[in-house]
Amino acid sequence: MTTRDFLKTELKKAIFNLYGKEINFEVAAEERFGDYATNAALVLRTGNPKEVAQKLADKLRGSARFNEYVEKTEVAGPGFLNFWLSHAALRRAFESLGKKFPKKAGKINLEFISANPTGKLHIGHGRGAFYGDALSRVFVYAGCRVDREYFINDSKESAQIKELGKTALGEGTKYLTDYLSVKRKAQSAKLKNLQPIRQPADYKLQTNLYGEAGFLLAEEIQKDNKKFIEADLGIKFGKWYSEEGALRAKGIFEKTLTSLQKEKLVYEKDGAMWLKTAEFGDDEDRVVVRSDKSYSYFLSDITYHADKFKRGYKKVIDIWGADHHGHVKRMEATKKMLGWKGDLNILISQLVTLKVGALRKKFSKRAGNVIYLEDLLREVGIDALRWFFLDKALNTHMDFDLELAKKQSAENPVYYVQYAHARISSILKNAKGGAKLKKRISIVGLQHPSELALIKKLARFSEIVEDTAADYQVHRLTSYAYELAYAFSGFYRDVRVLNSGENEAARIYLISETQKILKTVLGLLGINAPDKM
Repeated sequence: MTTRDFLKTELKKAIFNLYGKEINFEVAAEERFGDYATNAALVLRTGNPKEVAQKLADKLRGSARFNEYVEKTEVAGPGFLNFWLSHAALRRAFESLGKKFPKKAGKINLEFISANPTGKLHIGHGRGAFYGDALSRVFVYAGCRVDREYFINDSKESAQIKELGKTALGEGTKYLTDYLSVKRKAQSAKLKNLQPIRQPADYKLQTNLYGEAGFLLAEEIQKDNKKFIEADLGIKFGKWYSEEGALRAKGIFEKTLTSLQKEKLVYEKDGAMWLKTAEFGDDEDRVVVRSDKSYSYFLSDITYHADKFKRGYKKVIDIWGADHHGHVKRMEATKKMLGWKGDLNILISQLVTLKVGALRKKFSKRAGNVIYLEDLLREVGIDALRWFFLDKALNTHMDFDLELAKKQSAENPVYYVQYAHARISSILKNAKGGAKLKKRISIVGLQHPSELALIKKLARFSEIVEDTAADYQVHRLTSYAYELAYAFSGFYRDVRVLNSGENEAARIYLISETQKILKTVLGLLGINAPDKM
C-alpha cells in the first residue's frame, strides 16, 4: 500500500464514522502545502467545508496508526486538508522501492503508429510512436499484459494505395519523392509484369491495376518502415496486422456487412449503404458502402475493431493522428451499437511544429515540406528524440526545439537527467563496496532537508507508475525524472556522501536507490541511462 493509499483509507474510515457516507475524493501530492492534500471536506458537502475539514483532522489525529504516518495535519483554504509525513512513513515508503506490482487480470491491445505505407515516417508519426511505446512499457511494469499492434493500411481498394500505384506506374506524383523514385526503380520489373504490352482501354479499371501496383510498392515501403521502427526507434510490435491480408482477402468485410444487415443497422440512400450511428450518439449516420459499391474506411475500422474485441481484450487503446479526430465519435457509437465487451479508448495526438531558433516550421505532406523522422533522429539522437516527444501531453500542440535537443548541457532536460545518473555511478565507483550493496541499510539517521527531499521524491515512484497506467499521461514520467534528478542535485550540493562519518553507508544506499529509480524511469521512456558522460 502506498502512502497515498493509506491516507485515503484512513480518510474513508473517518468520513464514514462521522457522517455515515462513502464519497469519491482525491488525495494528491502537493509539495507547496505539505506532502499530500485532499479535497474530501469540499466533496462531502455536509456543512461548512472548513468545519468539516477540522472535524476530519481531529478524528484522524485520534488514530495512533495515522499519527505514526503523519507528523502534521492542517486545515487550509476553503476546506482542504494538508498532510506532512513522518520520518517513519518516509522510511517505509523508501524501503518498499522496487517492489513489483501485482499482476492484473485481462489483456490490453495497444495499437499505435499505423502509418499509411506510402512513404517514410515523418515528424508527426513520432508522437504516437514514442507515446505508444512508453505507455506499453508502463503497463507492463504496472503488472498488465499488453499486445502491441500495428495496422497496415495496405488494401488494394484503398484510395491511398491506388494513388501510390499511379505513382509506381509513372502516372501520378502525389507521393513522389526521391526515396519513392528509388523504390519504384527497384521494383520496375515486377511492376512491368502487372500489365501486358497490349491492353484494352478499360484494362486498368477491370483489373484494379493501380491497386495491384500500389500494394506491391507498399510492401517494400512497409519493409523499410518496419526496419526503421524496430532497429532505429527501438520499438517492437507483437503483431503487424495487414488490412489486405487479414481482412479483405479473407472476405471478412462481407461477413461484417452481412451481420449489420441482419441486425437491420444499415439502410440504403443515394445508392450508398449507411450505418445508423446517429441513434447511438454520433453526429450523423455514416457510409459503409459507397455508391460505387466500394467499401468505406469506416467499414474497415468496424471490422478491425470487432476482431480485436473478439480476441478477448479487456481494453482496446488506439493512438491516432490529429486528422482522425472526427472518427472518434463514430467508433464509440459503433461500440455501443454492436455491444463490444471491454473498454475502447481512442487517444488523439496533436500536431508537431519544428522550432529552430525563433522560427517555427510547420510541415505538410500536401505542401511537400515533410520533415522525416529519420532526419530528426540523425540530428539529435534517439534519447533526445524520445524525451522531447514524450515531454508534452499527447493532446496538446508541441514545438520540437531542435537547438535545445542538440545541446550537451544542463539546459537540455534529458542530458540533465542522464548526467545525474552518471554522477551517481561515479560516486558509487569510488565508494567502498558502494556499487555492490546487497542488503537494505537503515536511513533513520538521514535528517538533512535535502536528504528528506530526495527520499520524498523517491517515495512517490510507485504512485507515478500507478497514475500513468490509469490515465495514460506519459509526460508525467519526464517531469518526475527531471524532478528526481533535481532533488539529487540539491542533495549532492548540500550533503557530503563519501567519508561523511556514521551516515556514509546510509547516504551511499540512498543514492544507489536513486540511481535505480532514475534508470527505471528512463527505461520506461525508452531512454538510455549512461554510467559515463
